[in-house]
Amino acid sequence: MSDSRRTLISRTVEIFDASRDALFAALDGISQEDFDWDPAPGSRGIGRMCRHMYRVDVWFLKRLGIEPATGRDAPGPVGEIAGRMRAVQEQVVAEVEGCESDADLMAERTSLDGETGARMGVDVVHMAQHYLYHLAQITYVRRMRDREWKAPLDEWERATHVIGDVVLA
Repeated sequence: MSDSRRTLISRTVEIFDASRDALFAALDGISQEDFDWDPAPGSRGIGRMCRHMYRVDVWFLKRLGIEPATGRDAPGPVGEIAGRMRAVQEQVVAEVEGCESDADLMAERTSLDGETGARMGVDVVHMAQHYLYHLAQITYVRRMRDREWKAPLDEWERATHVIGDVVLA
């Protein structure tokens, strides 16, 4: 499909997917020990960052008036936490793709508690930016633990180019 015919819906999913792909590339092959390690007292290690990102994703869904399909947030094995993250992210993609039009994607929505409003397109791009922010931190912490670990630079570059291509299209 040519750039001029791509919808905001497809571009939003493209940005979101590129950002989360980069995030999961950074988590690929991480040991439970490295996942649970905190660099200093009171600081967030990778596991804490992942649980934080999951909680924020759940908060965004509720803010958009969507009941999260998964609501459990607790310490656990890296695979279980990554699975919960993927599940809520798949729900986000399904919700975006379920929009009937670009106008629907950008329409003001009411939160589950009826207190706030938000627009899905804006919030999903915000979530993608949030992943890339934490990707940098995760990369730094993984390199602290293993200087030989190969950071997912190709995935980060792809996400950066997707965002640039979409924004500047």
